[in-house]
Amino acid sequence: MKEKIYTIPVNDAYDTDCECPLCHLEDQLEREAVDYELGAAMMEADHREQSDKTGFCRRHFEMMFEKPNKLSLALVLDTHLEKIRKELEKFDAAAKKLAKDKPGLFKKSGASDAAAEVSGALSSILDGCMVCEKIDHTMNRYVDVLLYMWANDPAFREKFDRSKGVCLKHFKVLADNACKSLSAKDASQFLSALILKEKSELERMQADIHKFTVKFDYRFKDMEWGTAYDAPIRTIEKITSYIRHDEEDKD
Repeated sequence: MKEKIYTIPVNDAYDTDCECPLCHLEDQLEREAVDYELGAAMMEADHREQSDKTGFCRRHFEMMFEKPNKLSLALVLDTHLEKIRKELEKFDAAAKKLAKDKPGLFKKSGASDAAAEVSGALSSILDGCMVCEKIDHTMNRYVDVLLYMWANDPAFREKFDRSKGVCLKHFKVLADNACKSLSAKDASQFLSALILKEKSELERMQADIHKFTVKFDYRFKDMEWGTAYDAPIRTIEKITSYIRHDEEDKD
């Protein structure tokens, strides 16, 4: 199949020697999205208005804090905090009313209703993240492209078969989307290939992590590490998806 602009990122990810090509894509998207929020997005009024409203999750605030441009981060925080304060101001009247509330034997306190409303507002504030939303939107497209390529591009199917599988998170994503995006026949074949591939790669991972534990036995201290030297971090990422464990953003 002739390579098209929307297939290039997925093809490139499967050319990378990694435990999960989809994690590789997600990591790239995440870094680019964080850089964008502290760069070009600062000059886009519509985007700033949306980010003030939606905010960012802890992970992506942390990534932004690790960047050298603290002024851009401070500007984001300044306007986002202002938006939060305005959102919570609507509870001023309720707070004053609760302070004077004197529920009796047959009078229900308004505290439970107020707590539910405050909790709902805080959930809306805390659950939003501009970076997460952007990543999720693009990753959904990449998953569709991956499945389309698997069904229509024999060369990509060979890359898929040669790969080291995916993490469990993306194993679930691919399983969830196979029947939605593929014909019944292709979905059956893809799921068969996916399950057998994952079984094989988890066996390989088990061998590496077990060898890592054995290496600490004095009887095997001279044994070569082989591919087991970084087995703990790779095993964690295979189970949970990639985690940040480098220092490059802190320079």
